[in-house]
Amino acid sequence: MRITTLTTASILLSGFAVPTQAREIHEDFICFCGGPIFDLELEYDFGTDSDFSGGTDTWDLFTGELYLYPELVNITVNSLVAGEYIDSIEVMWTDFCGVGCTEFEIFGANGSVSVSNSTVSMLETVTLTRDDLGEDIQSFSLSSFEGRIEEFRVTILPTPAPVVSLGLMGLLAIRRRR
Repeated sequence: MRITTLTTASILLSGFAVPTQAREIHEDFICFCGGPIFDLELEYDFGTDSDFSGGTDTWDLFTGELYLYPELVNITVNSLVAGEYIDSIEVMWTDFCGVGCTEFEIFGANGSVSVSNSTVSMLETVTLTRDDLGEDIQSFSLSSFEGRIEEFRVTILPTPAPVVSLGLMGLLAIRRRR
């Protein structure tokens, strides 16, 4: 009977399409390791007509490099599916202006958290997570007076709660039938 109960619960759980593995979006502007110049899973908003969106400003995007001089870019993940959330974002940049000239900020529904560069002319890596924000990350921005974004990684995780609650409901239903 115990084997039947576990098998039935497994069958009940397998019928629901919930992502089960973490995935990562890797955007590497220097070596194109993340795909084309801009990953299609991401939406970039430079905010003004004088930027990459079609104007004459050439500081935003060189071949394989994202420069912000001075500029702000808002980035959202447009490929999230039901049952996924953004867990962390890691950004690698080099700033040529001075300490505090480049800023990385993550946004949730109710607040934001930001970190500025602490070195000059050296590659620096900063990671912010949903634990830093206290809620799920919805988007992030990068801004700088004179900074070069080398790469970033967005880690997306499945939401564990629906799978656990479905499993418990299945086991309760099986137990009640006995």
